[in-house]
Amino acid sequence: MPIVWKKFCDEEKEVEKVKYAGMDEFIIVKNTSYPDIPQASLWQDQEFFLPILFRDTIETLYNFDVRPDDVWVVTFPKSGTTWVQEMVWQICNDLDYERSKKENLMERVPYFEVNNIFPKYVNFPHIPTELQEMKSRRFIKSHLPAPLLPKQIWTVKPRIIYVARNVKDVAISFYHYYKNVQHYHGNWENFFDIFMKNRVFFAPYHTHVYNFWRMRNEENILFLTYEEMKKDHPSVIRKTAQFLGKSFSEDQVNELADFLSFSKFSKIPTLNQDESVTRILKELRKTLPDKDYHFVRKGEVGSYKVEMPKEVIEEFNRWTLKETEKAKMDPDINRVFYNV
Repeated sequence: MPIVWKKFCDEEKEVEKVKYAGMDEFIIVKNTSYPDIPQASLWQDQEFFLPILFRDTIETLYNFDVRPDDVWVVTFPKSGTTWVQEMVWQICNDLDYERSKKENLMERVPYFEVNNIFPKYVNFPHIPTELQEMKSRRFIKSHLPAPLLPKQIWTVKPRIIYVARNVKDVAISFYHYYKNVQHYHGNWENFFDIFMKNRVFFAPYHTHVYNFWRMRNEENILFLTYEEMKKDHPSVIRKTAQFLGKSFSEDQVNELADFLSFSKFSKIPTLNQDESVTRILKELRKTLPDKDYHFVRKGEVGSYKVEMPKEVIEEFNRWTLKETEKAKMDPDINRVFYNV
């Protein structure tokens, strides 16, 4: 198999920094060969950081049977994934608001690799098996980077919607998630340190985003940004609908944009994932460190300006510059990384 892994090993204090509830070991994973994937010529050669559970499942995930009518929503974590999942599902299901209020989003758009993120005693159904048994059309969420996604994605060519968000807002949102859902034990300084060392799951961020940005002209890939959705959501809805072979009236587009507005979206139990977080914490035997935390948290652009100290913002900027120069990335990608 072309995917190889090695156990993450470092100084004891560095290993301690990356741990979260029920997850003490991690692996570094790399796809070493993709001879039948022409899109791979656009990818950065990179290793990815994952929890140890992927060691036993990565081959199964890589060989997953993809269908041509699948729709995949792929992102680096905390990039607006939940928001986009619902937008895509609504577009493909002719704006069925009543059903979405009855059926949890995680059931309608399953999280492909979720079984590997939490310890085994957190009881999730085996998602790849459920997906294999699911009737078409399937909607699937994944945070896996391009080289680790099922290999059939690149030959079967289902529709893929990739969403990116500026790195500093991602880091802020990911910290709150890590702290409250994964029960990460470190403080924000520890978390930003491991984020910039590419030691949070699915890292590195820059390569994850850049690989899909370079594939943005592929006919089956739509590249969106969180920021453009916040700036003009109706336009993004129209663009996504066209990509998915759907057409709606102006009133319908505005109706969907209103349904997906943060003030409404964040209050619908089947969408905001508060019940899922409560269940996960119960099985982890933990409580929320931040009593006012919500999975759908703020829905803002640029919140890092309030939550990040100035010196940390500058450190993130230097880190991004270093990463892009080291990998010789196209400078245009900075419009995504920095939201400029």
